[in-house]
Amino acid sequence: MAESKRPPIRFGIFEVDLEAGELRRQGLKVKLQQQPFQILAMLLEYPGAVVTREELQKRLWPSDTFVDFDRGLNRATNRLRESLRDEADNPRFIETLPRRGYRFIGQVEKLGERQGAPELVSGQESATPTNRSWPSRGFGRVSPRLGFSVAIVGLAVLTLAAWFFLFRPRDGAIKSVAVLPFVNASSDSNAEYLSDGITESLINNLSQLPNLRVMARSTVFRYKGKDTDPQKIGNDLRVQAVLSGRLVQQGNVLIIQADLVDVKTGAQLWGGQFNRSVDNVLALQDDLSGEIAEKLRLKLTGDERQQLAKRYTEDAEAYQFYLKGQYYWNKRSPEGTQKAVSYFQQAIAKDPAYALAYAALADAYTYLSFFNVVPPREAVPRAKAAATKALEIDDHLAQAHISLGYISFAYDWDWTAAEKHFDQALALNPTLTRAHNFYPLYLSSRGMAQQALAVAKAALNLDPASPSVSHYLAVQLYLARQFDQAIEQCHKTLDLDPNFAVAYHVLGQAYLAKGRNREAALVLEKYSELSQGSADSRALVGYSQARLGERSQALRTLEELKAASRKSYVPAFYFAMIDAALEDKEQAFMQLEKGYDERYARFAYLKLEALWDPLRSDERFSDLVRRVGIPP
Repeated sequence: MAESKRPPIRFGIFEVDLEAGELRRQGLKVKLQQQPFQILAMLLEYPGAVVTREELQKRLWPSDTFVDFDRGLNRATNRLRESLRDEADNPRFIETLPRRGYRFIGQVEKLGERQGAPELVSGQESATPTNRSWPSRGFGRVSPRLGFSVAIVGLAVLTLAAWFFLFRPRDGAIKSVAVLPFVNASSDSNAEYLSDGITESLINNLSQLPNLRVMARSTVFRYKGKDTDPQKIGNDLRVQAVLSGRLVQQGNVLIIQADLVDVKTGAQLWGGQFNRSVDNVLALQDDLSGEIAEKLRLKLTGDERQQLAKRYTEDAEAYQFYLKGQYYWNKRSPEGTQKAVSYFQQAIAKDPAYALAYAALADAYTYLSFFNVVPPREAVPRAKAAATKALEIDDHLAQAHISLGYISFAYDWDWTAAEKHFDQALALNPTLTRAHNFYPLYLSSRGMAQQALAVAKAALNLDPASPSVSHYLAVQLYLARQFDQAIEQCHKTLDLDPNFAVAYHVLGQAYLAKGRNREAALVLEKYSELSQGSADSRALVGYSQARLGERSQALRTLEELKAASRKSYVPAFYFAMIDAALEDKEQAFMQLEKGYDERYARFAYLKLEALWDPLRSDERFSDLVRRVGIPP
């Protein structure tokens, strides 16, 4: 009888194919020698169980083939840890038990082909097996008689399972939900930050649960202020349940009415009202999250319940400052971001141990540089200090690792550090990292175009109605030089939101790359109009003018940018763009050297952006790429 097929096993960002003898990291094969792989396979057979050194020796190093067993085992285990980026003194996956052996402590998923959902096994909770044996391949052979009996029993189990799933009462856990923006029904519009903040906090809390798909903020907030039917929204977003709510602030009292609707039937699954003082808003949020998780019929582990109820501060005033900061941060404007910085700083002043506020402050400083409000050398070190402080307080904060991952490759030009931070963020909260546009940008900067596209496409599959997620995919297609597909994706983004300004930004660059310069000029003028004449939009307009042969207009645009730079920060990168299009190489390289000194973020993509094709054959350009340290 043929050997049983062992299903692939996933843990963190890794997947192990025991049949093929392969370890994959985010879909990419990791080079791992046979002995380290066999150690991993043995540990994964019984996660949470101690695998003794004697068992490892018997399986991998028979006495007649190996002399220095201890040295060989230590070397193989160290190689395995290196491949998993695991640390012996602070392990995420493999725990060492001195003089005894090793234990796999991570949570694993067995990806069975016929299972309705992966089987989750916690390495911390599994019982230690007895009388075990370690087959070299598969689960071992069985006798024909026993195999026939197993087949009969298996058929009966499958029949029973089919009956159960087809005819059982529909009381299973809900696997997907959309949390609509809570309506501020107060007479005071200043309470808007509370309704938005509570909504966003609920989304973030529920998103941490591994078996629940929660629609992203960018998608659900498109429905803010619209009188829409929750059942229709649920069908549009392809979720099973929709949560909506109303908030009223009466003096120091908050009244929240929340309702959970079954999308298929339109029936109300649950409705509840919560009355709390503003000073007790943290308890209100805890009650909401716990009640919703229960009504979604989620079976949570102790760790998941603890994570759902986790508070980053106990100071209600600090939390309110944080919510105000998030409210202005989400406006994604220079003015809003500056206000957000002020509120995050006030939150930290109230509670110096508020790790989440430090992480938010890091992102705000990063975006001040992104919006060219503050030069990178002024803003990014502040962002780095805030994110580092966040991790000093809470080293399990994925948001801070994401910030440091971006800073590492876009400012420090340290791709090794960036990889470490993104790996840690993925291990801590895969949903958050994959939804964040910083991660695929990092992958692209390393030349990992296919992986970046896979992440961007997966994010869009989960969030198909979001203009921003659609835009992230267009960016990745452009950086991968798939210009026709980038153009198509930009139009899809604009179908979702005709005034989504940055979609015109990428569309114009894709047209330029295709040589469709007249179309590019029209699109980029639209971008300049929607972005209120931002420096990058004017630089791209000047680039398109030069490509059209309109030299005098391009030079005039260049002078306008220089005049603007005397009043506010304009990256030298933008002047270099127009000079490159004008084929003035000396000026272009002079400005690029200034941009190099400024540590402008887009230097991380020099190898990719088609804008620099006029300079690409020049040795000075190759030298610049080398000095930035972009991986080959």
